[in-house]
Order: sequence, then structure tokens, then C-alpha cells
Amino acid sequence: MWRNKPTILLLIESSRGYGRGCLRGVADFNRIYGNWQFIHVERTMNERLPRGIRDWKLDGILSRAELASISEEIDALEVPTVDLRGSYVPAHGVSLDTDPVACAQMAIEHFRERGLSDIAFCGYDGVDFSDARGKAFTEIASKKGLRSYYFASVEDNFSNVPRELLAEGDNPELLSWLKSLPVPCGVFACNDVRGRQVLRACSEAGIAVPQQLALLGVDNDSDICDLTIPSMSSIEPDTHQIGFLGATYLAELIAGEKISRKTFILPKGVVVRASSDMVPIADREIAGILNFIERRACDGLTVAMICEEFRLSRSSLERRLQKAIGRNAKAEIDRVRIERAKLMLRETDRKVLAIANHVAYSSAAKFSVAFKRITGMTPGEFRSHRS
Repeated sequence: MWRNKPTILLLIESSRGYGRGCLRGVADFNRIYGNWQFIHVERTMNERLPRGIRDWKLDGILSRAELASISEEIDALEVPTVDLRGSYVPAHGVSLDTDPVACAQMAIEHFRERGLSDIAFCGYDGVDFSDARGKAFTEIASKKGLRSYYFASVEDNFSNVPRELLAEGDNPELLSWLKSLPVPCGVFACNDVRGRQVLRACSEAGIAVPQQLALLGVDNDSDICDLTIPSMSSIEPDTHQIGFLGATYLAELIAGEKISRKTFILPKGVVVRASSDMVPIADREIAGILNFIERRACDGLTVAMICEEFRLSRSSLERRLQKAIGRNAKAEIDRVRIERAKLMLRETDRKVLAIANHVAYSSAAKFSVAFKRITGMTPGEFRSHRS
């Protein structure tokens, strides 16, 4: 029974969203068209191949290889191979990757839609996907006449994964670079891991995200993006298509067909979260105040507390807020509270009174009045319309 089915080795990590998306695409292809028996070796992208692999009688390989040494080991097996990472083209196969130029174009348009003329790229030096995305970003920005800035750090000759980990310690250089950027500025991180490091550095530097710095990552890995503060906007690669098309190509290679050696797949688009959901604000102090309101609104924050924290008169605070966002301080506090309440109404079954108390309203009645004033619906009506 085993040998009646082609045996396919999956060298694809499931520890991150990108690899899991590719695996889902492969699984869907096999469910519709294939008759494959999979051997899935759980691994990181920089691990050597398993011992005794030559005895496994493989018909094909779907890989995400990172190191040149691993690529050489795969090539030495002389088996039809499709690599889904894009760092190399297998000697006996083809390669697929997310289009770096399309990613850069999406990032720049995302920032331009938010009125940002100063944009920046943050990546890892010598890491293939980072270098490709950074190069495309810089070139497109130059053609469009935009001011762009570039930062890449951490040199290591062994693996991209250790580079990402080592970059956790590049904070002094990263902090200095982030502080040097004009305000407001849009920063495109080479991937979500790098974006998380940027957010951590911004927190240490007192840079308000998104008011002073709008951040966009790549991969849309929800395990990363939804756990950062603020949540991180990210370009979503079409990993399902990469996996599905990669499996299609592998079936064609096994059948002896010739295929284009390198294929780029367009990303699906930008998934907007809080890190780039912004109005550009050049007033650094007001940007800091808005960040303060975002963090403290549901803790019973009052306008008087803001004035005391930032040592501003109420008239000065209101005048500058009105100029920056077209709202006064109380309206902004209410807006943040209601946005938090909308999330809880959509995602939980908590009672209206419990939600009202959570977002710092003293009664369900006062909460309902504020909610309807801002949204045009009662909390109950909003919940009934949730998807």
C-alpha cells in the first residue's frame, strides 16, 4: 500500500504562520488532485536533513531550505524538489517565493494613503528576503520622489533564524535610528519578527505608535501580530497559493514536465491593525498624548489627569488636539473606550454592564448613550449585527 502512493518529503516548518499556510495549500492540493503519502519532518529551517534519508525512497520533496549546506544536501538526493522559501533554486526542481517588489509597492502605497511622505525600511543585513524587500522599497521610493531611510543590522554567517534572535540585542543601534527618523514616519519591517522588535524599541524610546511612527510588517502571522501592543499591521503573503502551486509543480516535475525555474507569487494585501491605523501627527507632544489616551482611557482617565500628566492648561490641550485630530480630549477618550467596547461586543458574550464597567463607564445607561452617540446604534443593536 505504501509504495502505491508517491512518497513526498515535507521539509516545511510549522512553527510560524508562513510555513503553516504553505502546508495547508499542499494538503488542499493533495485532497483534490493527489494521491501522495507524506513524510513531514518537524524542523526549523536551519536544521540538517534527517539521518538515513537516502533510504527513504522518496519521489519528491517540498522544502523551505535556508542554509546553503541544507540546499546542497537536498540537491545531492537527486529527487524532484520544489522550494517554497525562494532562497535558492533546487538543482532538480524549481522555486517559489512571495514577490518582494509587490510587497514593497504595497507598503509604500499603504503609507502614502495615510499621508506619509517620510518612509523607512528596517531589516536584517545579509538575509535574502530582507535584502530583496529593502532594495525594492528603496528603489520604488526613489522613483516616486519620497524620502526614505534604511536600517539593517546584525551580521552572522550561519543562519537567518539566529540573526533574528541576535537582533533582539541590537536595541542601542535600532533605538538611535528610530529616534533619528522624522515625525511622522512610516516604517516597513522586513517581516513580523522584525516588526515586533521595532515595536519593543519604540516603547523603550517613548515613540508613539501609530501617531508618530506607523509600522507595517510582512507575513501576517497572527501569533505575532495580535499579541503586540499595539497590534501590528502586516502584508499577508498568499502562502496557501504558494503551497498549492508548489505541489502542482512538484506533480508536474515527477511526471517529467519542464517548469519555469523561479516563480514569484503576489501577496494578498495589507491587513490593517492598530500599528498603522493613524492620522499623521507632526506635533510630538500631541502624538504622545494620544498614545497616553489609547493606553489609559479605560482606566478612568479624565481630561484633568491628562493636563496634569503633561503639564498643559486645558485650553492649550484642547486647542492643539482640535488642530491635530479635529476632536477635543473628552471626545477622544470616549472614542477609544467605545472602540474597545465594540471589540468586546464582537468577540465576547459578556453582558453590557460588564463591558461598560470594563471601559470605565459607571453605568450601562451612560455607556449606551455614549455608544449610540458615536456609532448610531445601541450596544445591543451593534452586537446583533456582528459578523
